[in-house]
Amino acid sequence: MRNPHLRLGSSILVCACILVAYILFTLAFLPKTPGLPILMLNPEVYESVKQALAQDWTRLLLPFEYESSGGSRIYWISSTIPLVYAGQTYLGPVGSYLLFSSLFISTSFVLARIVSRSLEFAATLAFLFAFGTQLNYAYTYGGLTLLYLVLTYAGINFAIGFLLISGRISGWRWQLGFAASLCLVALSSEFWINYAVAVIVATGFGVAWAWRHGQRHLRSSMLIVLATTTTVLAAYLTVRLRVPGQFVAPGGEEELAIFYQHRILLAEDLIVNFFTYLYMVLANYLPSFVTSSSSLTYLGPDVIVAEQRGYDAPHQALVVMSHLFLWRFYAGIVATLFIGFLGYAGARAWRTPSIPPALITALALMVIAGFSTHLLIKMRPYMSVPALGYKAVISTAFWTILLTYLTTGFRNVVDSSRVHVTLVGCVWLSAFLAALTLPGMQARTLAEVGLSGLRDPLGDMLQWLK
Repeated sequence: MRNPHLRLGSSILVCACILVAYILFTLAFLPKTPGLPILMLNPEVYESVKQALAQDWTRLLLPFEYESSGGSRIYWISSTIPLVYAGQTYLGPVGSYLLFSSLFISTSFVLARIVSRSLEFAATLAFLFAFGTQLNYAYTYGGLTLLYLVLTYAGINFAIGFLLISGRISGWRWQLGFAASLCLVALSSEFWINYAVAVIVATGFGVAWAWRHGQRHLRSSMLIVLATTTTVLAAYLTVRLRVPGQFVAPGGEEELAIFYQHRILLAEDLIVNFFTYLYMVLANYLPSFVTSSSSLTYLGPDVIVAEQRGYDAPHQALVVMSHLFLWRFYAGIVATLFIGFLGYAGARAWRTPSIPPALITALALMVIAGFSTHLLIKMRPYMSVPALGYKAVISTAFWTILLTYLTTGFRNVVDSSRVHVTLVGCVWLSAFLAALTLPGMQARTLAEVGLSGLRDPLGDMLQWLK
């Protein structure tokens, strides 16, 4: 038997190496934007928190108006905003960002190591989270830094729930711990609703699966998780919906699609949103040159138009639009493959009492359910491009877990360790190439819809080489 101290030492070393690599990568490619601050909390939000802490900090415990310009924005982020405010005050925007992102990466590593008992699984998961671009827009909109805390809380809750369901921990104290950590998640951001829906969908499937195969213990454990999550969500919505704020404001950015007067608009927005969010999730670890138009990213619209040599000049903008929307072809492909994969895994799980197919199906369902609330928001111009990955960050977290599980579990399918190592290496390499190339693609496409992306690691590298 291997010395446990050696196992602990190996885990610490691997986690430290991933963190150091992440921090060096982040510092090396910090955007150079003179006069334009990066990673800054919205000044109005910062002042709102500052005044609340100085006058009556208890206001932060309930839904609170953090922004009034451009329409009232009310958030219930009691367990995150004070920490982000303190981080930006004492460490600065970059220091605060590195602190909370590193906390999430290291927490994910530790929890994955405990749950999976596999160093390979923990290392792969942490590496993907470290170099994923799902929160790249935080450099433009610094308030997104708090999503690292949301993910950290959700990771703790998810790990407790998984261990409860698997029977590795039990008793009312751990059940109370699950409920308490879930409340911490609930008070972190409205994004938590996506997490709650994902847990409800997955455990609902799990209960049906356990009932079919006579898994009484698993069914009982999942019923506890399901009931707890449903209760906390119901209590949360009871309070939150009393002040719906930006979700019902006519013309507001987050206005719900249910307020359309024509139901056909609602239906078509749901379709577009579904493909857009699912694609952003599944393409998160793929390099930009296989996820969008390389011509638009690396040549730009002026070159594209010039190459038409004057043909039908009044309508040449449509050629640029063709390149801008090229990603939708890829979106249809990956969505079809993923849904087919989900159907295959679900059918297999329904036929067999084996745990892996059921776990894969549950995680795949969580990927889809993890952006459920965003499906209901009206189509906005900036959603014409798949560049705001933070909106599907909960789904991306579950996709990362599923991808890691499939990658590391490949060892059980093949006899060759060389093939397995090659697959793991390819996943790591793809994620790193995505970290280099996706930010530039996002910046280029965001410019076409009036927003700003501030990072371009590949562009920086090319400048260095010159």
